[in-house]
Amino acid sequence: MIRSFEKCARKMSTFENPISQLKDIFQCGVDAVKPRSLFQQQLVQNIALQQSLSHEDKRYHVIGFGKAVLGMAVEIEKLLGTRLRSGLISIPVGTRERFAKDLDFSLHPDSPLEVIECAHNNLPDERATVAASRMKALAQVMSSDDVLCVLVSGGGSALLCLPKKPVTLAEKLHIIKTLAGSGASIDELNHVRIALSAVKGGQLAMEAQNAFKVYSYVISDIVGDPVDLIASGPTVIGHGADENANAKAILMKYKLWDQLPMSAAQVIDRSKTTEHASIPGELFLLGSNDTAVKSIVERANLQGLKTIILSKKIQGNVRTVSEMYVSLAELIYNFKIDKLSVGALEDRIKQLFHGVAYDDLTPNEFLASLAESKNQSFLIVGAGEPTVCLEGDGKGGRNQELALRFSYGIRARQVGSDRIYFLSAGTDGIDGPTDMAGAIGGAFVAQAYDQMGSAADGMAFAKRNDSYQFYSSVGEGEYFVKTGHTGTNVMDIHLLLVT
Repeated sequence: MIRSFEKCARKMSTFENPISQLKDIFQCGVDAVKPRSLFQQQLVQNIALQQSLSHEDKRYHVIGFGKAVLGMAVEIEKLLGTRLRSGLISIPVGTRERFAKDLDFSLHPDSPLEVIECAHNNLPDERATVAASRMKALAQVMSSDDVLCVLVSGGGSALLCLPKKPVTLAEKLHIIKTLAGSGASIDELNHVRIALSAVKGGQLAMEAQNAFKVYSYVISDIVGDPVDLIASGPTVIGHGADENANAKAILMKYKLWDQLPMSAAQVIDRSKTTEHASIPGELFLLGSNDTAVKSIVERANLQGLKTIILSKKIQGNVRTVSEMYVSLAELIYNFKIDKLSVGALEDRIKQLFHGVAYDDLTPNEFLASLAESKNQSFLIVGAGEPTVCLEGDGKGGRNQELALRFSYGIRARQVGSDRIYFLSAGTDGIDGPTDMAGAIGGAFVAQAYDQMGSAADGMAFAKRNDSYQFYSSVGEGEYFVKTGHTGTNVMDIHLLLVT
């Protein structure tokens, strides 16, 4: 992160407009969680991490799966040198082409690591099952002379897919897609994935019990960083309730249990009969959205913005999340123009925060931050992973839909049309099945669309989950946030700017 932050700090230029400024701040957060930055920072701070890569008399092998794994593999390869004997990584389709000229994502020409690209649009496919089968086979032949390094990041669930027999890939894919479309959180999805998998939930590491050590290096893409659920925890055995019972409860919650194919129902109903042995190794959490948010705050502060971290644990349906941001923007704007007293603001803020898990700061701390810098521009930073209930057949992602809903929501409040700006984007650069990271929101976006004279209602795009088409039609694409695949993934970033 040190190198990335210095790079950001050097870019102290004047921005053409707040939209460019928000895109720059977001990019600074993404740069901070690139694999090279994370490894460099952790190697300085974590002696145990250094020791995990220092077994001079052992053979090292690497397996990995996730959107950030190519860059992680490059760093591991440099650190291990000739001690790295073999390995295989599973990464999203198009990753190597995307980073063909970037040395931070380029393995040595004679690398012993094989690369399989699969899971187009973050959906598991036959190549992902081949990758999982081969990783499982490699783990099984480990001996006391071998160290197995497992690289894990967000997106790994799709890139490491091996359904428990007799469940088929098509059946598992349909179950997960239906569950996601019903609004299930990533935690819930991963509990079900674990129950249906032959490698997740610690099972992959269990195959390597004969290894000298099994080390996991993880970049988190889940709220709260539950390591047993990141990429569905292939090297972590959960210590809570039976995963089968968890999965069944989740499927019943979304009224999907009775729709399951018989094969899946049988697998989930199957009771666990053996206790898992301990896994000889250690897990290192290299980074999370906390790292990205810290870099964003430092960058914004250098630009003279008053920055407040709302939460790094934002979840819930995009409808609810967008309404929260609209209400928050209206309150801050009205306070800045003296339309709202401190007392009235306090009551409204406490109502807004009541019962919501935005617990990185208290309402009183939030109020104090607002009051002490009333005349500055405010940047509210949020991070997490909202969900979308699919009700239409449009094209889009949760970040684009969140920005779209914010645009029409704030316009309806008739406040700050040229002083309120909102960015929502995924740090992986991939929002749903699109080539965008996210989008910019604000009343000006809704106005720009409506001024086009289209007969279609802008909000109709949100209702049919068609936010990509909305943003394609307005402003010549200016309001898209486009980074390309970033080579990392620590969930979504939300930036609310009130000038």
